[in-house]
Amino acid sequence: MSNSYPKIILALGGGGARGFAHIGVLQVLKEAGIKVSGIVGTSMGALIGSTYAAGTDLYYLGQLVEYFHWEELIDFHLPSLGLIDGSKVKTVIDLLTKGKSFEELPVHFWAVATDLFTGEEVIFKTGPLASAVRASISIPGVFTPVTLNGRTLVDGGVVAGVPVSIARRMNGNITLAVNVGFDHTQHEVKNIFDVMSKVLDIMGNKLDSQQIEQADFIITPELGNIGTLHFYRAKDCLEIGREAAQRILPELKLQIDSFLTREDEVC
Repeated sequence: MSNSYPKIILALGGGGARGFAHIGVLQVLKEAGIKVSGIVGTSMGALIGSTYAAGTDLYYLGQLVEYFHWEELIDFHLPSLGLIDGSKVKTVIDLLTKGKSFEELPVHFWAVATDLFTGEEVIFKTGPLASAVRASISIPGVFTPVTLNGRTLVDGGVVAGVPVSIARRMNGNITLAVNVGFDHTQHEVKNIFDVMSKVLDIMGNKLDSQQIEQADFIITPELGNIGTLHFYRAKDCLEIGREAAQRILPELKLQIDSFLTREDEVC
């Protein structure tokens, strides 16, 4: 590719199982030959983004999330600060990210978490990936918070469901937001997990509307009534993510071509 190719930064939002749509989006961008320079991820966006940045094959990842027995990762314990301890999840994250640190990644990547006591956003840019991503996915009340670097950390979606403002700090030329979350009107309520999912979705709606306005492009997969904890719908999420990315491709390619033309004129 030309040296003048635009620096494209992705902001991958949280949404639990709905975040599997990110895999489909990334597959389509790769198939279209669109080069991604950087990724900022929140919660499931951090998990998928870090896995991609670490070099894990997107099609292998798609098959894995479809057939993986997610219930085996649920290590319940007596409730203290969360229902799920998360040790098993961290082990899987470490495997998916190949035990890498941020510094080893070929694609620039940041993960977003929230300091439970100060309410501040915490942006991970260095150190081991697995610990940072485990902090970023710590859905309040579901996962036990992570204590790291002297902070008690929970899900980054508390402060930045779709981390567009943070992604813009990577100083890219095009910022592309992928919003997979929070259509709370579509979710049925049948159990305690559905209640928690719906509450998180309602809160996320308010926050994300402010974030996504700052993006140059927005991909919003139409995930309908797929809930935050509906991990058995992984294949559906992936396909819906692909469809959403394909819809935005023509406009995105035009923007890239326009950038390349401007750069050639300057040269």
